[in-house]
Amino acid sequence: MSSLSQLIRNENMKIYRRPRTWLMVLFLVGAVALMSGIMKYDESRTDSGDWKASLTQQNQQMSSDVQNSSMDEDRRNSLENRIKLNDYYLSQNINPDELTIGDYVKSSASLILLVTLLTVVVAADMIAGEFTWGTIKLLLVGPASRTKIMLGKYLSTLAFALFLLVVCFLAALAAGGILAGFDGLSAPDISINASGIIHESSMLIASIEKYGYNVIMLLMYVTMAFMISAAFRSSSMAIAFSLLFMLVGNTLSAILSGYSWVKYLLFPNIDLTQYMDGNTPLRPEMTMSFSILMLAIYYVAFQLIAWLLFTRRDVAA
Repeated sequence: MSSLSQLIRNENMKIYRRPRTWLMVLFLVGAVALMSGIMKYDESRTDSGDWKASLTQQNQQMSSDVQNSSMDEDRRNSLENRIKLNDYYLSQNINPDELTIGDYVKSSASLILLVTLLTVVVAADMIAGEFTWGTIKLLLVGPASRTKIMLGKYLSTLAFALFLLVVCFLAALAAGGILAGFDGLSAPDISINASGIIHESSMLIASIEKYGYNVIMLLMYVTMAFMISAAFRSSSMAIAFSLLFMLVGNTLSAILSGYSWVKYLLFPNIDLTQYMDGNTPLRPEMTMSFSILMLAIYYVAFQLIAWLLFTRRDVAA
């Protein structure tokens, strides 16, 4: 294990010595700052002086709309839940238009897509880059086996992804504290499920839960990019194909959503937030357990293919 630890340290040094790594970090922090600024600007444009009267008026309008017999059942349930939520805000004297630090942190979970893009670029370059720069032979003449080399590179990539996640979370926490005040850390996170039951939970727990769902997507895309990196000798090709699959996958899934077999593809299962309260999966028969099973199968397949490609590849020039 000592050789593996040394490999991981070496790979980490390679990653963090590159100027582009810190450009990625600055870009991510800038994205969090921009998102937070836009949220604050939108809040300032909202007239929250008499928010109670506004919610009461909204409820009256939605109650009138619910009486429409031609309304779709899903739409009716959505409006009824919204009415219940507004009534709860009124009874608890909570202004839903007033942002708290928790709102900024939870919204930053959407930027995990950006974290994924940045990490995919690194993952796709981990093995293919060694061939591009001609350093693969120097790497293989060492005492470590190919399996350990691949594992070291993979773990280093995941460590970089974790580093970016921590940066994103802390940047959002700092931005939210500056713009909305750190006293909002104690404010509850309020949500309503499909059954119309209102839940109060810790802001920190709700934020971690939202991050957790998106981290699964990050893990799968990074593992796929790592597999693609093992298949190419050109880092640019590996990065291009990794980003292509990542960006086109969801669009392709939406186009094919009418076919029942689409649920067996990777992309319809990769976003577990579709099972959160208020969301619906791509296919009505899909469940959380089914998607987790499919993701586990794809994860094992990606790892096996990457291992076979790297350990059996001829590195002769």
